[in-house]
Amino acid sequence: MKPTVNVTDRSYKRKYATATFLPGNDPGETVITVTGTRPLTRREFVIGYLRRRGKNGAFVNEMYKAWNQMRVAIQKPRSPYPSFRKLIWEMKKEKTIVPIPESETRSKGLVGDAPMARSYYRLNPDYVGTG
Repeated sequence: MKPTVNVTDRSYKRKYATATFLPGNDPGETVITVTGTRPLTRREFVIGYLRRRGKNGAFVNEMYKAWNQMRVAIQKPRSPYPSFRKLIWEMKKEKTIVPIPESETRSKGLVGDAPMARSYYRLNPDYVGTG
């Protein structure tokens, strides 16, 4: 006689992650609350971060620093900048995010110029409607 196996004991439990991006106490501070059975992916983080920033968007290094701050907070290793930059390039290529035209960037009027122009990105309005 063969032993019976209860299949429900091995049922698949879907892994998920959600995050909320809320303003902090200090200007420009964002409090990120992550819940779920797994950490956020970089892609999910970028989408959530840019959704929170709205039409003003953010530049790559700003998002990268916020990503690594979150990683430190959840006791995960920091990720390298080139891989984060590659993700931004892929999301731009997929049209999930779009560059903000130079004429709209909020850095106009700031005292002093950076050695090179910062590339600001925001979520593609078509993506925002579906996400």
